[in-house]
Amino acid sequence: MTEHEYEDSLAEEEILDDIEIYEGDPEFDVSQTNDDGAQEDEGDTPAGMAFFARANNAIRNWRETLAWYATHNTTAEIGFDPDGMCLKVCRSARNIPAKYLTAKESQDATPKEHRVKKIADLRKGMVLYFDDPKDSNRSGHIVTQIGRVKGFRPSSLDDILCETNSVVSGRVVVVRASYFKKHWGDSFQFGATWLNGVELDVPGHVSRIERFNTGGPIYDLNLLHKAAKDGRPKPGEILRRIEDQVRRLPDNRNLNNVREFKDEWRETRKIDLSHLDEAVKNGRVGLVKTVRDEIRRLINALPEE
Repeated sequence: MTEHEYEDSLAEEEILDDIEIYEGDPEFDVSQTNDDGAQEDEGDTPAGMAFFARANNAIRNWRETLAWYATHNTTAEIGFDPDGMCLKVCRSARNIPAKYLTAKESQDATPKEHRVKKIADLRKGMVLYFDDPKDSNRSGHIVTQIGRVKGFRPSSLDDILCETNSVVSGRVVVVRASYFKKHWGDSFQFGATWLNGVELDVPGHVSRIERFNTGGPIYDLNLLHKAAKDGRPKPGEILRRIEDQVRRLPDNRNLNNVREFKDEWRETRKIDLSHLDEAVKNGRVGLVKTVRDEIRRLINALPEE
């Protein structure tokens, strides 16, 4: 094992220093760990909960996920034996609860819009799926991409670096993504920005919350609803409170700007604050102004991603 500098395909992306990776084909004893052991993700054991109990069970962003891998390599550091537990390792790195039993189940459940099949489009923080449908292992394999080697070729799977279990017994290590085909016969299926029902942020990917925050003065509340369904409780709470404020507005049909604001919300679940700005400009400085200001405050309270 040697220390080797690597960089991702986006030059402006932050990279981790002093990460240990393997140059060339790592010489592992694969005879005892082939095909990921085909074990199932049975959920969190008491020993594995120490790292999992994070404030508000917040899902880790891609930077936090790479930092987690940098300090969680052994059974003692991870909190459970990683052998045969690839899905549990990947979701634990992101702080995502259990949902599917195997990597193959999670792979099959991944929505098409979150699947990335072009190797050049893969990014650090994505999960990558590998499988050989003809072998005896029906569980598949999942890993997390952490970057690419220095001087990488954009379309080369061999130049992608990922964290994986079941290569060295009792450890999570860094290998090239070509390892699984060479040693296990498992071909690359696709990368994903989704895991166990949760949308994953990655460099260069604009999250729903980011799209929402750049949408003003028209804000699409459907984006907050989808973010909440993806496992982010804060957007769901903000959504509920925004719509509570909208309901406070009067239904007087003579108030043109307020009427247009509420009608658009009912029909599309989008809110156009320019209508309320115009109403305030025209003298509605009581409840209408209070509601508008509170909605703006709630939007500003959304977490950055």
